Amino acid sequence: MGIDGFIIENPTDISYFTGLKLSRGRLLISQRSVALFVDGRYHEIAKKGSPYPVKKLDKEELESLLKSWKSVKLFGFDTGLSIAAHRAFKSIFAKHHKKLKGFDFPTLKVRGIKDAHELAALKKSADLLWKGFLHIRKRLKVGVSEIEIARDFEFYVKKQGAEALSFEPIVAFGANSAFPHYHSGSQKLKKGDVVLIDIGVILNGYASDMTRMVFFGKVSKRIEEIYQIVKRAHSAALQECKEGAKVSTLDKVARKAMGKEEKHFVHALGHGIGLDVHEYPRISSEIRNVRLEVGMVITIEPGLYLPGVGGVRYEDMVVITKTGYRNLLKKAKP
Repeated sequence: MGIDGFIIENPTDISYFTGLKLSRGRLLISQRSVALFVDGRYHEIAKKGSPYPVKKLDKEELESLLKSWKSVKLFGFDTGLSIAAHRAFKSIFAKHHKKLKGFDFPTLKVRGIKDAHELAALKKSADLLWKGFLHIRKRLKVGVSEIEIARDFEFYVKKQGAEALSFEPIVAFGANSAFPHYHSGSQKLKKGDVVLIDIGVILNGYASDMTRMVFFGKVSKRIEEIYQIVKRAHSAALQECKEGAKVSTLDKVARKAMGKEEKHFVHALGHGIGLDVHEYPRISSEIRNVRLEVGMVITIEPGLYLPGVGGVRYEDMVVITKTGYRNLLKKAKP
């Protein structure tokens, strides 16, 4: 990267590089040294669990470190850093004749490649998610509301060990499924409804994410049609999931498989997933120069949305392997 050191402030990044869960902290990295800065709330915990020397999160400690790192002249930082934090850093670093250089998503690119431990954690998260889906699918009955199913899912997975949800569950009945980011409400289930279920859990710090469709009785012919088209697009994208493939290609082949219905596909094809539910890389035709690498875990989630009629989305989590991909989720027939 052409720099001598790097500053990490994002709590999730700090957790990734230290193994500690902190709501606030700072990690400074040079070619030879690493230092973790924490405030008083975390000092004792960090001293016991940090793989790196721990210092107080204050101006004096930072200046002392900068003074001792004489050969480190140029520090990189994530451009996601707040303007206020950047101004503060710039003033302190300039005082010690050190410069700053911004980079887009540098830590996310590192986090994008999962090791064996992370892959195992993601599989366990996906397995719990699947159990949660099977649980709420059994709860679908005439008269139950979307929000009841969403709450039932949250209660069940947390009782089974989930630390949190990856996001607010999306449970949409009938025409409500035409809203991609719908908020579950009071709509009650009736025969002939299509049910869209988009859910995720966090287990051992790692997120999972999936979308499945349930046909509650005989759905309309139009819904059946777009379901088959979405599944076709999903399969086409999966065939491109291999080392070296451009992420833009995945999106393009999915859209091509949709034919004239592609105009109803209104979001990206997918995203990376790990400690955060949305990570690098974004799977979109707009992303020109990013290729899939072994160890990446991504979602594939094509969808078609017809206002007033309903929508269909189908989402899996897959690991890119040396021979192609491995699906972390199971199939479910509508």
